Amino acid sequence: MDSVTIRVRGLSRHFGDVVAVDQVDLDVMAGEFLTLLGPSGSGKTTVLRMIAGFEKPDSGTIELDGTDVSQLPPYARDVNTVFQDYALFPHMSVLKNVEYGLKVKKVAKAERAERARAALASVRLDGYEDRAPSQLSGGQRQRVALARALVNRPKVLLLDEPLGALDLKLREEMQVELKEIQREVGITFVFVTHDQDEALTMSDRIAVFNEGRIAQLGTPSEVYEHPATAFVAGFVGTSNLLDSVTAQQVLGRPGTWSVRPEKIRVWIDGQSAPEGHHRLDGTVREVIYAGMSTRFVVDLPSGNSLMAVQQNTEASSDLSHLRGQGVTLSWDPAHEYEVS
Repeated sequence: MDSVTIRVRGLSRHFGDVVAVDQVDLDVMAGEFLTLLGPSGSGKTTVLRMIAGFEKPDSGTIELDGTDVSQLPPYARDVNTVFQDYALFPHMSVLKNVEYGLKVKKVAKAERAERARAALASVRLDGYEDRAPSQLSGGQRQRVALARALVNRPKVLLLDEPLGALDLKLREEMQVELKEIQREVGITFVFVTHDQDEALTMSDRIAVFNEGRIAQLGTPSEVYEHPATAFVAGFVGTSNLLDSVTAQQVLGRPGTWSVRPEKIRVWIDGQSAPEGHHRLDGTVREVIYAGMSTRFVVDLPSGNSLMAVQQNTEASSDLSHLRGQGVTLSWDPAHEYEVS
């Protein structure tokens, strides 16, 4: 069984009357990439800052490799933090920036240069040692900040939205690179983001935060395919929620049920849905072309609406003529999940 690197129990933090973190329990396994995902104010960043030592919990404990570090200052914990603001020293070379933490710890000059070069190599910046931060791209500066954190060989690396300042294309490239680097160096990463796609792309597991608590903890596929609550279904990707009258009419049972848009097929011009699928007639209100896919908003007789997503696999994918047209929606019952 994998060993636990971070064990959090009953962690709480209040700011005045605001409950930022409310009795959180969490185990982070050795060598895993765990993402804390949630909207602003959900408690994810406060949990990260308490693990780092920048915030003290009002109650609860934080253990690092079995040792209670809840009341220790940041420098006494075997963790390093990378922020969105890379905070590189502009007057220092890349190598000197990476060496700095070792210099403070009075590591010998030859050893710190060797370790700094190795850290730069691990983030694919060989040959950049003598450059100034101003000569680097945003992604390269992010990797220098990462190397500066890795050079101390911490047990855990904490990352607070480190890709937030990058443009979309570079951000997507860095998501893949960061996951590859984490796998290669083997250090436990705890990553904070509010970006659902980022969390799904990078994580071994995701802890979805809502109102100071963990609403669901699981692998990306578990969280996306089997959301535990209506909040998770709506926050992680897009989901259709069928409840009350619609659930009773379509599914034949009460409750609230989640169906992802890409699981719903749209049938037109007399096409028939497969046997065994739930079927529902409606009218197309909107057709949204999104490059690789087309989204349909379909109004139902009950007054609700559902969204369906279809991959654009044909040469011509302009389906705007379907606005106002009657269609049949269908989905496999295996793709609907009850949520609380």
